Amino acid sequence: MEEWKVERRKRGCSACERLFASEEDLYSCIVEAEGSFSRRDLCLPCWSRKPFEIFSYWNTRMPLRRERKLEDIGAMVEFFKRLVSAPGDEPRRGKITFLVALLLMRKRRLKLAGSRGASLLVEQSWDGEVREVPEPAISDEELQGLRAEMERLFESECAGEEVSLPHFS
Repeated sequence: MEEWKVERRKRGCSACERLFASEEDLYSCIVEAEGSFSRRDLCLPCWSRKPFEIFSYWNTRMPLRRERKLEDIGAMVEFFKRLVSAPGDEPRRGKITFLVALLLMRKRRLKLAGSRGASLLVEQSWDGEVREVPEPAISDEELQGLRAEMERLFESECAGEEVSLPHFS
């Protein structure tokens, strides 16, 4: 038996090429053409016209499309540089440093180089230097507040607003 794969859902209608809206109902179908199967996704108006001979079909819905927040990676890197260049003893500063380090690891600007006790060793992509970032205890409630503060900060910078970075005493 020959193996075959069915493609993933497309972002738009296979017939009229209109992009599907978030949570829009649609039909997905399998069509046979030239001895092979392929997938087609159709909006409801095109489905009523059935522009292809359909082998099999199912009703589905586009997933909820969440708005992506722009992230200014450059601003995050600069913020991290400022945090580690003048470390302080304030617990809140350490928590924010750790969270920014995690974000930069996700964005591949920092790479995990190991650990030392309760600290992460991270390698900076821009200069190869390895930094030690202590891993603080952060409660769920505290995490939500820190996350909201960081989002506000970076959204403001992405929008071009003049925002001063938080100062820690």
